[in-house]
Amino acid sequence: MDRLNRREIEHVLGIYPPFRVKDIIVNGEQETLTILLEEQSTKVRGIFSTTNKKVTGKTVSWHHSKTGRFDTVIKIQASANTFSKSRNLNPPAFLGAKDAKYTYQLQQTILLAASKNLDTESICALTGINRTLIAQIISDNENVQQDQQLQSLLPLETDPIWRAIIQHEISFKTNLSSLKFLISRLELTYINNKQDPSVLQDSVATLRQFFIKHRTQLKSEYAQIGVNLDPVSQVADTKKTKKRVSLTAEHPIWDNILTGDIDLLSKNIGLNLYITQLKSLYRKDENSNEEKHQIAKELLFYLKKNMTKLKPELVSISRIVAQMGSVSTRAGIPDETHPVWARLLNGEFIIESKQMAFKLLLVKARSSDNIKEAAEQIRQYFTRNSRVLENELRQIDQQFAIAS
Repeated sequence: MDRLNRREIEHVLGIYPPFRVKDIIVNGEQETLTILLEEQSTKVRGIFSTTNKKVTGKTVSWHHSKTGRFDTVIKIQASANTFSKSRNLNPPAFLGAKDAKYTYQLQQTILLAASKNLDTESICALTGINRTLIAQIISDNENVQQDQQLQSLLPLETDPIWRAIIQHEISFKTNLSSLKFLISRLELTYINNKQDPSVLQDSVATLRQFFIKHRTQLKSEYAQIGVNLDPVSQVADTKKTKKRVSLTAEHPIWDNILTGDIDLLSKNIGLNLYITQLKSLYRKDENSNEEKHQIAKELLFYLKKNMTKLKPELVSISRIVAQMGSVSTRAGIPDETHPVWARLLNGEFIIESKQMAFKLLLVKARSSDNIKEAAEQIRQYFTRNSRVLENELRQIDQQFAIAS
């Protein structure tokens, strides 16, 4: 093919710099069209630079939308920039994912047809694409959606359950040797770097990512952290949650967010700035309960107003609210008006605990002049963290039985 034909193919397929057609291979018998691409370097050539610099990356290929009656395949010898993070944010339609067998354009075409409730046979008839490839594209998309759903169901990185596993504070069992090894390594890293909180946070992120990557092998482990992998059960639980949970400004979730007990780990800059603003107002000592309630209402109104942009954050809030409800019911924690809290605050009995956060909260609560408010804070702390406070809850249960 001459230079003009290569430029025409670039226009037909929408290929643009720094990519260009290097060669075209036409197989008339098999009716295939193979497009060989090359990626031009954007670096300015120096005096001693060579014009024939070789690219040593692996050759990758993808199936593309048909060109006329020809099955089209795009190939390229990948460079360091081909699959870079900046490129993946807005990838060209004529390329595909690193491990995929199809271009983004072909993927979008098939998924658009599938969204219109067309079956594989109909899509094949309309596009001329192989049925097996169509089924694979649809299946890959479903797996991605399941991964995204799973990430929203898993406890956040701020959830104390991850730290409790790494610090060996709860009974966590697994038969998967790779997970046993990972937990042992993370526990040792934590022990050797107790003074550096970033080390523990990195360990938490590593452990959570392992759970996401190996979900098919961790059904019992997921159950131990309160996640049911059964899709039917998840749908049923979601429906129950929608009926049961009514998010008003009185719900304790807003107090948790505004006091910093819960971090939504949002990537939305506007929401993060707004929450930071509200936190500074909410934490003022002179604030009355009515003023705090008004701040919570403003946050709730903001989320409702921008719900289309904040779907991941709303999913996280729903999951946390559901967990708070289920934990409270399951734990059987005494009501804040129960005399057991007053006895605890008055020092009539002592709870043996290794949880430094609980010890600090108890000291602060005992110094408060408002016993009712202090009791409510202590109870809410037990409600939120009951999974890592099993030993402390058993001691509360004993005193609860005595007081009753």
